[in-house]
Amino acid sequence: MNPKKFYGLISPRPTVCVSTVSPEGNSNIGPYSFISPVSFNPPLIGISAGKNKDTLLNARDTGDFVVTPVTKDWMDRGIKTEISLPRNKSEFEELGLKEKESKKVRSPSVKEAPVNIECEYWDELEAGDHVWLVGKVVHIDTKNNAVKNGRLNIEKLGSVCHVMGEEFCISEEITEIKRD
Repeated sequence: MNPKKFYGLISPRPTVCVSTVSPEGNSNIGPYSFISPVSFNPPLIGISAGKNKDTLLNARDTGDFVVTPVTKDWMDRGIKTEISLPRNKSEFEELGLKEKESKKVRSPSVKEAPVNIECEYWDELEAGDHVWLVGKVVHIDTKNNAVKNGRLNIEKLGSVCHVMGEEFCISEEITEIKRD
């Protein structure tokens, strides 16, 4: 097997959209599945972004971004935010997603989404052909019934995960495994 395809063996991976705004006020949103919590204290989250992606450039320039878990009710539009547009064009507008004003950061949240995680730019690390973008979680905005037992209400909302290429799956069940 080609070692460059290792990421297919680490799947499915949660799919999120990351939204930012440029210094000129142009909104941007794109899907990511190379993502992970980084630290409890302070609460940090990391995203692996392409070196010249608007997400990374905007987060650097404006100092914030919003991480939004993709759920089954808006997954088609969320995944399609992968489209390539000029820097001054918004994927929100192109795909009919609605921007929602965030509480603590300038970058927009996604109105259709049950959860929006607002982050301040914390740091970044160049890693191969990507940059590990780290944000400090400063606010989490949720809709009714979006969170259950401290996690996304998967049974109700369906968490979208990336398998590989154009393949995605929807998690709708939690199984508890007892430890001895």
